[in-house]
Amino acid sequence: MENENIKDMAKYGNRTTDNALTADEGKDSISKAFEYIEKETDWHITDREKFKNATGVYYDSKKVGSVFVEVANKKEEKGVLKIQLRPLSFDEGSIIRHIQPQIRTKRIRLPKLFLDSPWNEAAGYGFLIFEDLSPLPKIWSSLPPTQEKDFKQHKDFLKEFVHNLLPVQPFVDKPKENQLELAQESFDHYWGIAQQSSHKHFEPVEIENFKKRYFEALSRMSFEDLHFTHGHLSGLDIVYDSANDQYGVMGNLYWKWRPKYWELTFPTWNNLMHIRDKNLTFDKFLDVVNRWVNLGSTELYDHDPSTKPQYWINLFSFAMNTIMLDLGASEWKENEIQERELLLDCWKKFFDYIAKEKLK
Repeated sequence: MENENIKDMAKYGNRTTDNALTADEGKDSISKAFEYIEKETDWHITDREKFKNATGVYYDSKKVGSVFVEVANKKEEKGVLKIQLRPLSFDEGSIIRHIQPQIRTKRIRLPKLFLDSPWNEAAGYGFLIFEDLSPLPKIWSSLPPTQEKDFKQHKDFLKEFVHNLLPVQPFVDKPKENQLELAQESFDHYWGIAQQSSHKHFEPVEIENFKKRYFEALSRMSFEDLHFTHGHLSGLDIVYDSANDQYGVMGNLYWKWRPKYWELTFPTWNNLMHIRDKNLTFDKFLDVVNRWVNLGSTELYDHDPSTKPQYWINLFSFAMNTIMLDLGASEWKENEIQERELLLDCWKKFFDYIAKEKLK
């Protein structure tokens, strides 16, 4: 299922950020794709604005990776058209076809596929038309999530996912490198993107100091094994159909090899990244972390994950990447500068907290 048009960009699954340095706004490719869909398929565009906020960008609004629009076929059945503007090692349509038949539980499913074509160099794009799950509510009713019911539902989903969906047969071999080697490779990749950014919010010497402490800590650690999983399970990527007691999972290009407890630590990071608070303190930040610690402490595993180094290694890696790229070298909206500055400062303090308290 590997896309033969593309060199293997990631050892453990798709790494979309491999395209970050070469991406542009993609206007010509988007126009070509829309024209092809309307002339050569049974689908036509019905709403170009409905999914505007879902546009995938690489830390900069002028570096676009994918766009989404509403479409309908001749029977006026609705769907979502995703234009994939950049190459992927593994096409999302192929991933869905690979994973869905393996799902043993009736409580989780992926969106139905209607039509897809992998990215290819000649066209300059690929596309995917799939079932529109947007009428169903996301399991996070707000950003960031604050209501107890949202956290309870996320836990219910994770219990089903960890106990009754995993494991699945991967479509890519397990990386031969150990996690320390993968961490070094990952750091070099993201630091390369950050250095080329026109939105830097750091001094290079500051990142060098964090890097030194980061790898000093990791070099002392023992790592849990990697497992193959969905790498992007935030509450934005999961919807709930209450009539059928069933969860729908989106973002399926992100199935890959990940460290243990990733299903818990990724939504923790995503929750923290959506905080917008002009009065944010580290205590408030840590309250969110601990809410996720408590959520995962029972019923998911036969132990409390937060008692294991790997749980904090995952969050430590998120802190490092956030400091140098996700916040440190990304575009900030004018009306969010104060909130972003406070959030970045909290991530730096969180890095210190993990290094001193959790990875001694």
